[in-house]
Amino acid sequence: MATDQWHVLGAGAMGCLWAAALQRQQQSAVGGTVLLLRDTAALTHYPGMITLESADSRIRQFNVPALAVTALPDDMPPIQNLLLACKAQDTEAALDSLSPWLNETSRIVLLQNGIRVQQELTLRRAPGTVFCLSTSHGAWTRRPFHVVHAGIGNAWLGLLPAAAHDDTTQALAMMLEALPVGEMNVSADPRMLQRLWLKFAVNCAINPLTVVHNCQNGALLSNDLARGHLQQLCLEISVLMNALPECPPLPDIWEQVRQVAQATQHNYSSTLQDIRNNKTTEIEHLNGWLCELASRHQLASPLNQQLLQAVRDRQSLRI
Repeated sequence: MATDQWHVLGAGAMGCLWAAALQRQQQSAVGGTVLLLRDTAALTHYPGMITLESADSRIRQFNVPALAVTALPDDMPPIQNLLLACKAQDTEAALDSLSPWLNETSRIVLLQNGIRVQQELTLRRAPGTVFCLSTSHGAWTRRPFHVVHAGIGNAWLGLLPAAAHDDTTQALAMMLEALPVGEMNVSADPRMLQRLWLKFAVNCAINPLTVVHNCQNGALLSNDLARGHLQQLCLEISVLMNALPECPPLPDIWEQVRQVAQATQHNYSSTLQDIRNNKTTEIEHLNGWLCELASRHQLASPLNQQLLQAVRDRQSLRI
């Protein structure tokens, strides 16, 4: 088996985008890239390829082999590199389902919102085997396994401080060599903890409000009522972040949120997309976890509590 073989779990927009990029890089490698689907039913609907559409409507197709997680052969060799592109709330079950094929040297790259899962998994596994990937690439699915790469962005790879070890610098360098650095604009970030906390704060501000106002990200700035809500929420998030001992120093939250909302003005947040598609959102790993941390430290979080409940209520209306 090639040491650079990849398994990608999560066949949404980001999972398919990265699987296609990895397969393009690994075409000459033994084993290449394998897409892991949740069960045999999902596998029967897989056309055998991922279709990648660029923003200018250029179409490319990548033959990526796929396997069903529920039907993996017992004698399958251990997974060497696993890219987890599933929802935060699905991570634990996903890893449990793959546990027979994961060993102490298996490298796991987490590509998902939040920071809770990243911290917990880093503490559980050997140093230098859990990597965090944060990206500004924009992607959405036109149909299953057909992903539109709507916005070329950057990606940052790093380890959390809990993984501090003499070998982690080398581990990070080796992982960069295994990723499609050029195509996906990947670079190492020595301050990944701060990056994840900042993205967490931005998501806690933008995502629930797009659900409440049922709007694109940019409308949170252009609509006076929504903008007022956003400013109030950013103030509360800033107060909480400054008071939480777990959180590193962050730049001005309102300015960061404003920049992201402006840059992604035509995008619909992942939380609103999940609501519209009758899917479970990641709200428990966003505002839900922020409220949990606030409660743990006896801090008030009324606006976040209200928005958390509002999204929960919308989820409860799913048919």
